[in-house]
Amino acid sequence: MTKELLRTGIALAKAGKGLEARSILGQVVKDDPRSAIGWLWLAGVVETQEQQRYCLKRVLQLDPQNKMARQALTQIKLEDASKKVAKPHTDLGQPGNVEDFRRVVASVFSPLGCEFYYAGKSADKGIEEGEPLLLDICQAVFSTDFGIFDLSSGNLNAYLELGIALGLNRPVIVTVGERVSLPPLLRERDVITYADHSDLEAKLSRLCEQDFPPTTEYAPDYCYFCGRVCESMSTPPDENSYLALNRSKLLWRDLMQSLTPHLASYHLYPDYLTDRASGPRLCDVRRKVLSAQFVLCHLGTLSDESGFLSLGMAIGSRVPWVLLSKKGRDSIPSDLQGVDRIEYATFADLEGPLTNTLGTFLGRIRSGAAVKGDKTALLSLPFWVQLEDWITHVARPAEAHREIQGKIQVVQYKGQKCLAKHIIPGRGLLFGRSDECDVVVENSSVSSRHFRMLKGRAGKCFVEDLHSKNGTFLNGTRLSPGQRVAINIEDTIRIPGARFLIWDDRPLPKEEAVHYLDTTGLLPPIRRIEIPDVSPPTYLSTWDHPMVLTVLLPDGYNRSMFEVQAYYPLGRILAELVNLLDLSEREYCFEIEGKNQPIDDNETPLSTGIKSGDVLMMVLKG
Repeated sequence: MTKELLRTGIALAKAGKGLEARSILGQVVKDDPRSAIGWLWLAGVVETQEQQRYCLKRVLQLDPQNKMARQALTQIKLEDASKKVAKPHTDLGQPGNVEDFRRVVASVFSPLGCEFYYAGKSADKGIEEGEPLLLDICQAVFSTDFGIFDLSSGNLNAYLELGIALGLNRPVIVTVGERVSLPPLLRERDVITYADHSDLEAKLSRLCEQDFPPTTEYAPDYCYFCGRVCESMSTPPDENSYLALNRSKLLWRDLMQSLTPHLASYHLYPDYLTDRASGPRLCDVRRKVLSAQFVLCHLGTLSDESGFLSLGMAIGSRVPWVLLSKKGRDSIPSDLQGVDRIEYATFADLEGPLTNTLGTFLGRIRSGAAVKGDKTALLSLPFWVQLEDWITHVARPAEAHREIQGKIQVVQYKGQKCLAKHIIPGRGLLFGRSDECDVVVENSSVSSRHFRMLKGRAGKCFVEDLHSKNGTFLNGTRLSPGQRVAINIEDTIRIPGARFLIWDDRPLPKEEAVHYLDTTGLLPPIRRIEIPDVSPPTYLSTWDHPMVLTVLLPDGYNRSMFEVQAYYPLGRILAELVNLLDLSEREYCFEIEGKNQPIDDNETPLSTGIKSGDVLMMVLKG
């Protein structure tokens, strides 16, 4: 098998198909690290001079007498020497040389003590036994002060790495040589265009004078590329959407005609990268990536620079991603070498592996048994988890500790009694009467699926009313059905029969450690009476209509003042009073002092026109 791959790789190299040859020959030396001829041919198709030097040294380790490898290494040394003599580092000629580009950037930013990542930096590590570079790239981008990405060559790796930096929300500089065309989503942005490296050095120096890189630590939803807080940064995922990173709908037509019905059976529907968008293109792409349950990228001719930029955004944002490739046909950018993907010969081959892959991170899809030894089975979710774990526990352990201690929790109350505490998982929480809900509220006025809470991508959480019959109230205001609203610590969500407090890691507020409106004698203090299962009538747009009642208790002497909602039935208020004051279980009614007329239990303070100065007498019926 290795010999056949070697012959194929050599043929591709001879035909000038460097990208395809690099992919095949990289697999050859991974399978057989002692293949001197494999390393020799790989040296002719790798991307950088450092990689070429590494491959040639491997050849000489295996075959010290190899004349071709010796001659090639000698030539590299001569070229390096001539560069040092011929040109000072401030006049490095035309765009395109990665090492020269790095020297220009270093000459500007290194004196400031800045560490920077540049496109292609991780490739300089060489091809270490075919080990994947992707995690190293993400870690390097995250760990430096900023990233600078030159797009002059049109190399897909540069677009992928720029996307990773945007997904990780790191400060970035984008540069491009004059007369180089950029994808539409980048044309409206602050891209540095330069004629030669001397011009680039001057423009980078001016950027330094504008306090770049920034030293301020911004909020998680601040976009460094846009230079402002960007709503798309905290977009919650849509549980029914996935994003196809298509070059065009026409090119993806046959593929999506096969995949769309299959995924629709799991209530998953496609959004497309190339759909016409309103608003800024780059922000819209970010919104699409963050709102997707996963993104679907196809290697080869079905994707372009915008697709790989968007894939990088997904990788950096830790959004699950799926790579597809046509077996034996689609070339793989070196940054994605060794990363697992789903290979297929026909569209019919896709359904099983794709279902198994999605089953690993979408709870409603049951994955089948994994095929042992199948190297094409997708493992991008473990990569995503690995990157998240590295950021949380290695890169920023102190911040991770604060984050763990400060996770949002949802505290469920009935009246003043705390019933339960819930942590919002990545998939969110569903509230309602149905047994299928995560939090079941047993009340006939609650809809089977009443509302849900969702996690956004930048640490924010959202609440959404699911077209419930009696409404969901956030801080007293009824939510519009289907609208997602951001929630904050100390917010209160009410539905019939339950109240939910949004809280963090602090101790919960004590039920009685508050200022009471009034109390008398030795009676238990009452601050307010809450009857959660009573909803406001439809003509009231908010939950909160508080009023203070003054009640003369059955002993005819003591009074109590407390807050109620004006739409609570007086009979229910009486029942709560009897329970709170531990009175004998006898039938009571209210009368307004001075009128001596019993008030029906179904009346409310609102309907009876009770005023602030009125005193309600609590008397025995009959």
